[in-house]
Amino acid sequence: MPAEFFSEISNHATPPTYRFFDGAGWKESTSAATSDVTSPIQGEILGRLQVVTHQEIDQALANAQKAQPQWESTPLHQRVKIMHLSADWIRHFRGYLASLLIKEIGKTDLEAQGEIDRTADLIDYFADEVQSIRGETLDSDNFPGFDKGRLAMIERVAYGVVVAIAPFNYPVNLAASKIVPALLMGNSVVFKPPTQGGISGVHLTRLFEKAGVPQGVLSCITGGGGDIGDYLVGHSGVDMLAFTGGSDTGVHIAKQAGMVPMLFECGGNNPAVVLPDADLALAAREIVRGAFSYSGQRCTAIKYVLTTESILNQLLPQVLNNIKEMVRMGDPRSPETKLVGPVISPSAAEKILQAISESVGLGAKIEIGGKRKDALVEPTVLTHVKSQMPVVAHEIFGPLVSFIQVASFDEASEIINSSNYGLQASIFTRDEGTGINFAKNLKVGSVQINGSPQRGPDHFPFLGVKHSGVGVQGVRYSLEAMSRLKPVVLNKPQ
Repeated sequence: MPAEFFSEISNHATPPTYRFFDGAGWKESTSAATSDVTSPIQGEILGRLQVVTHQEIDQALANAQKAQPQWESTPLHQRVKIMHLSADWIRHFRGYLASLLIKEIGKTDLEAQGEIDRTADLIDYFADEVQSIRGETLDSDNFPGFDKGRLAMIERVAYGVVVAIAPFNYPVNLAASKIVPALLMGNSVVFKPPTQGGISGVHLTRLFEKAGVPQGVLSCITGGGGDIGDYLVGHSGVDMLAFTGGSDTGVHIAKQAGMVPMLFECGGNNPAVVLPDADLALAAREIVRGAFSYSGQRCTAIKYVLTTESILNQLLPQVLNNIKEMVRMGDPRSPETKLVGPVISPSAAEKILQAISESVGLGAKIEIGGKRKDALVEPTVLTHVKSQMPVVAHEIFGPLVSFIQVASFDEASEIINSSNYGLQASIFTRDEGTGINFAKNLKVGSVQINGSPQRGPDHFPFLGVKHSGVGVQGVRYSLEAMSRLKPVVLNKPQ
């Protein structure tokens, strides 16, 4: 069944070259250029993605512009039905899609199947929630100085063409979290998957196509950001941008795009603060889980821990013991591997080691780990870390957590608030009131009390401040973000 269902998306060579989808059909680019997708597990080439031309981007956007008005006028219940069918197809191919994620981005089987299950559930939730999105009416005499006679009828309408750009670490889930609300609100979508993760993205596009998304309404264009990124995001045919990726890339895209609405989820260099009354056993477990799940390649990973010397002396041994019990580095296909498999590429692993080495040169101490083999980076704990060191000043996308000793918790707040990042933070305390009060001082999007940062539950608001994002995601919030208010004002004849 998978071979027949997905037959049109590749040329079936070994390894296959995957076609791009311009909204009208699956095609090979006239550029004749491709990008290799290499498995982080064994370094084998899994397939090749087309590098589309600027003219092919023009065509995909033209198809999207042409199809969008008819799609927006399609009854909502029909759009909902298509999305529910998409979720059903994803569940049907659960094992096949999970196997792609394992090979393509190095997730464990449990992590890969979790992403597929979560994506299907998310699509269904979007499709249910959109039916409660309603406009409103306002009377003019509610405001001082105005009499009755004006009535504003306010509805939500689509922006038009949305460009959705997904990251490698959740190439299915974080693609669907953009594509689905955009489509449900009546937009057409030009989807650009990541190169590493792009094979999964192409398959996802096929699932939406087979579920009944009309021609032109959804396209999938492939190619590296350096090849097509600036042209795509700066195109005059783009009405909105939805992006997940690094902060530097997000800032660059925003500059290229100009004045179009944006929904951005960028880097998250997330701290954990352990207060004096914390349950240290709980804090240690959550720090390990938060730092090392999917090899730390998550914008919601814990990257550094702030606490005082006396607490650190009690906490650190528990963290190190938990690493021995909870983490086992290895091949993600092995059931013995726990939390830490390979990072996305050997070059990414080398950058992580470089940041560790530079920080050690500035006085940091390696408590455990600190080495790599190919794309495998040992789970690493650093102490004697200062906030200016590379391992804290930058988002390190790998299995690394740093401990910063502070003289006071006011100092901890200052370190967090002075960072360019502001996605989430964790506070560990037995006194929830103290945790809430401390949370009020932190300039981050969300604060977790007695838990590690996470994206979800997916109907919760998810956002970053500073260089960590623009706009608010989460089921209802994403639906609202993918649409705009349009008032039509009725004036009583005078």
